[in-house]
Amino acid sequence: MFPSSSIARVLALCGIGLFSACQQGPVPDTLLAERPLSLRTVKWNAKEVPTGKIAAVADFSEDTVVFSEQGALVFTAGLLLNTDPATKNWKAATVIPAGDRAGSWLIGISDNGRVWRLRDRALMEDVSDRYGLRNDSVLEAVAADPTTRVVFGLAGDLAVADGEKVTRYSVPMHGLSGGSGRVAGLSDGGVAVFEASTGKLTRYAVDAPVAALIDTAGRLVVASTDTLYRESGTTLTKLFVSSEAPLRGLSLSSGVVWLQVGDALAVLAEDEIRIAPSAMLPSDGKLIGSSTGDVWVLSRSTLRRFGEDSGGGADEETWQSTVQPVFTRLCSLCHMPGGSANLDLSTYKSWDARRMQLRLRLIEQKPSPMPPKGAGVLTQDELAAVQAWLDAKK
Repeated sequence: MFPSSSIARVLALCGIGLFSACQQGPVPDTLLAERPLSLRTVKWNAKEVPTGKIAAVADFSEDTVVFSEQGALVFTAGLLLNTDPATKNWKAATVIPAGDRAGSWLIGISDNGRVWRLRDRALMEDVSDRYGLRNDSVLEAVAADPTTRVVFGLAGDLAVADGEKVTRYSVPMHGLSGGSGRVAGLSDGGVAVFEASTGKLTRYAVDAPVAALIDTAGRLVVASTDTLYRESGTTLTKLFVSSEAPLRGLSLSSGVVWLQVGDALAVLAEDEIRIAPSAMLPSDGKLIGSSTGDVWVLSRSTLRRFGEDSGGGADEETWQSTVQPVFTRLCSLCHMPGGSANLDLSTYKSWDARRMQLRLRLIEQKPSPMPPKGAGVLTQDELAAVQAWLDAKK
């Protein structure tokens, strides 16, 4: 638990010192090319175990936790492993840096505002006190970065925990999404970006905003009811306009930006937007990111999962479950589209086309090791799983 003396309150209202800046609204269009998207339905509940009405879901590596009226249902590799029925009323779930900085925690937020983390793939443990939130009702939580800072959304406040202290800011934001040290959300009829390390708040004037997120390049992406924008410098650039169907949601899944257009799903790429034929998604559908790059769609207490069909079949599914989590943890900083390495390795197709080269770099460490020194290392289990996948098509 964080000592009370470490909890600070900082005012971060527009116009007060360094904590706020107000940016210009959208600038002229840079509309992207539109391409078709092939979807596949992903079976996540192999034995179709009854789950009851679902309120939230989060996944991490092979584990998926479904938060429902039955409690917290823990699935591993598609099979129900455990059920913790102690708490049955939930409103949110996500993955955050662990409170002890040792890895990540999969958490759920109950209706009474308590924060629970999955422990030993079996039980949900109340960890609210560890963040100095004993007397608060938490509404939502996001990871501002993958290893250090967690931002909790309270009623009118943000609480930033960095593993040592909790700092509070009077910033009213909701619909939070985080990444690259930043948190995006809806605020005062527009969109705001909060810098978790400094408390700086930047506001963007956007008419009828629906959702906002921070992509893996650290840029703000915003959906209004009819327009998709992406941050360029200190302004927003228009990327896509939907004249026939409203934009309903955004979600980031292991680097993939998913968008709901009317009743269809779409994927935002660097220089194009790929739109699937109608998937008959309901208007109340909520998009939830997945660590696999797929997207969850939660509607009327039922849950479905979709992915982009790259034609890889079972081999692609194995890549998603074994290789992609390693990529997300160790490689994504440099190897996303537009990354510093100038080599996009964010997709199954990019790995499949380079199996021989990747085996040399990752397994044999020739001509130089990957990941590079200082970027982290694969565990023995990860190394074995990646090698098995790389060798599967020899």
